[in-house]
Amino acid sequence: YEISLGLVGSEMCIRDSRKVNLFSNLQPIKQYFKDKKTMRKLFILLFFSASSLLMAQNTNPIQEAMANYDYETALTLIDKETPTVPLLYQKGKALKSLGNNREALQVYEEVVMQDSLNPRAYIEAAECCKSLLKNKQALKYYQKAVDLNPDNKYARIQYITLLLNQRKFDEALGESSLLTETDSSAVALHLQAQSFEGVDDILAALGCYENIQEKYPNDFLAAAKAARLHIEGAFYNYAIEATEKYRQIDSTNVVVNQQNALAYCLMKDYQTAIQRYEQLLSLGDSTFTTCYYLGVSYYAVEKFYEAHDILEVARQYDKRNVNLLYYLGRSCSKTSWKDQGVAYLEEAVAYATPPDSAMVRLYVGLTDCYKMALMPKEQIKTMQDRYDKYDIENHKLLYDMAYVYQYQLKDKKNTERCLEAFLKTRPKNSSEQPETDDKGNVILGLSTYYGAAETWLKDLREKKKVDDFFQGKVIAVPTNTKKTETSRDTVKK
Repeated sequence: YEISLGLVGSEMCIRDSRKVNLFSNLQPIKQYFKDKKTMRKLFILLFFSASSLLMAQNTNPIQEAMANYDYETALTLIDKETPTVPLLYQKGKALKSLGNNREALQVYEEVVMQDSLNPRAYIEAAECCKSLLKNKQALKYYQKAVDLNPDNKYARIQYITLLLNQRKFDEALGESSLLTETDSSAVALHLQAQSFEGVDDILAALGCYENIQEKYPNDFLAAAKAARLHIEGAFYNYAIEATEKYRQIDSTNVVVNQQNALAYCLMKDYQTAIQRYEQLLSLGDSTFTTCYYLGVSYYAVEKFYEAHDILEVARQYDKRNVNLLYYLGRSCSKTSWKDQGVAYLEEAVAYATPPDSAMVRLYVGLTDCYKMALMPKEQIKTMQDRYDKYDIENHKLLYDMAYVYQYQLKDKKNTERCLEAFLKTRPKNSSEQPETDDKGNVILGLSTYYGAAETWLKDLREKKKVDDFFQGKVIAVPTNTKKTETSRDTVKK
């Protein structure tokens, strides 16, 4: 900077002097900088310093507002300018940063129309669609971005991830396999593994996770996911092998230790499982799974007081868990909380047994399915089970069974039995006349069905007499029996 002042001073001296040689005053500088390259670098440095100073003085206020995260000011300034593609990108970013994703999407849709060959436009639009849960539209934008630039790794990763989230596993597998042809990163292999899981190719998924473990030993997710798949297949030894391999690198990883402890517990190596779960507790993991399986492990080695304490913690997460209540109740019964153990087991039984209303709903659905499938025998069976076990006051089921026997199975004998059983449930003081409304229309109440059953049974018996007469059969006159049969006895016969 002093040298530049010297130069300026020299020029002033030249103007005031009488035709003094222009370069005479530079002689001291030349002597100081003997190397010409050094002088050239100095002048270039001075030039760019001056240019930077001028640029700083002319900073775009919109860019300054964006750089300072003052998005509202940036939007105000942008609205005063003529809309261009760069300004629209900035406007979309500002709106998105302020949480106005719907307005930001409208801006990026306009950018897509004006900058249709730029993958960035489609990526920005896709990001907005994802935030608005417009996943189908987001997929289209990501796909367009990938088509425009197949080498854009970010767009391809987001596209595959969204396909997985939408459970489009076949498409995800195709895209992830294409990605792994040129990209062997852990991210690409994880996406391929998840795709294989989605199409139920578990062996291929395990192969991907093992490949990740070999190439990237520090990837804890690969170890945890491989262990999870092994546990689901009841291959506990392989799960332990995968997790112990990672534990040699980091024995404090919570996710890996969770799978490791579970594998030991399910393999009935309870002492090791207890060590792992106690370590998880010391690491701050007090999740339901950790507390529950630690309690089960304590119970298995007959540490009932410890089991009671940790299972009480687990119960705070899920008070209706039947398996938890079982182990907690049994632990209580072997300690000083025996009465509480009885209460817990009673709760477990109550939760495990579905209410009659739920069973009735299931049987109604099953009966209807048999009806639609033209399976009348099975239809009758479900109606009978429903009436005997769960819907014992719904006597109309007897009438419905008679209908199936008559018109589907052509079984007159069982039709009569069902009608007889139904009529035995008729209240003694009920009217034999059908109920009607104010306009005289018959109301299809239970009394109406009793009347119809009586008429129906009478017709069946009259027709049977006629048939027996023409067939030459002797009509037996029924005698009074000593025991009165109930409706259920009649049907069971």
